[in-house]
Amino acid sequence: MRRAVLKAFVLFVALAALTLAGAYLYARKSLPAIDGTIVAAGLTRPVEIVRDVDAIPHIFAATRRDGLYALGYVHAQDRLWQMEFQRRVGFGRLSEIFGETTVPQDRFLRTVGYGRAARAAWMAAAPEARAEIDAYVAGINAFLASHRGSTLPPEFTLLRFAPEPFDGADVVVWQKMMAWDLSGNYSFELLRRDLAARLGEEALAELMPPYPPDGLSILPPLTPPIVARTVARGAQVAQGFNPASQTACRAGTPPARFALRRASPKRSEGGKPDTTYDLGVSGPVARRRYA
Repeated sequence: MRRAVLKAFVLFVALAALTLAGAYLYARKSLPAIDGTIVAAGLTRPVEIVRDVDAIPHIFAATRRDGLYALGYVHAQDRLWQMEFQRRVGFGRLSEIFGETTVPQDRFLRTVGYGRAARAAWMAAAPEARAEIDAYVAGINAFLASHRGSTLPPEFTLLRFAPEPFDGADVVVWQKMMAWDLSGNYSFELLRRDLAARLGEEALAELMPPYPPDGLSILPPLTPPIVARTVARGAQVAQGFNPASQTACRAGTPPARFALRRASPKRSEGGKPDTTYDLGVSGPVARRRYA
């Protein structure tokens, strides 16, 4: 009896270990590849992306639009599910993947019309802005074109759907959602408008007076030392970081922690450094070339 129980326990442990190992290996397929060369249609010149010791990508491109293309590709590598979820929030399309649970949220989002506002803003955008956003979106779609199934974030597998190609309105819609998120006092502003319409500006000032200029504040005044430190830090960023750290980053050896990587003026359009950075997760330093 004891031997049978022991065999069953060992078999259970072995099956659990194999299941966990399989799940781990499956999940690792969706991690971004940070070393190697990728041929991507749409670039005018080769683009180099270097990830530092924290796996933060630093993009080196000959033109701004090539840099934006690479930025879109890197964003899709690192946060595709977040981007997919956010555009579904903006357009009120959560219920397509979550079911009836999110119908009230979709109804509200579509009633307010963030998606309609985003499409209208996109159609009215300046040609130069559209061209740059199109370059960014092309990078996202280049990633989507070469990744399917287990190479996508695991949320797509769990929810059993694949992301659609992105377009410019998908980028603009999250700007609309951020505007909503930062307008928490909208109901108060609507109340002020209604009161002003019914009672006039003078009565409104009596009922809802503005905050006095000399009123109490939890924020201290900006003292000269703070200004001096801010200016000094800005000057440090403008001049670039330690060349030794830059060399170490390009060579693929772990440099000291730093947040920005200054591009060489020869690689930037207009002769000025064009610095692009993003949040990342811990990982080895690696180099990737996109041609």
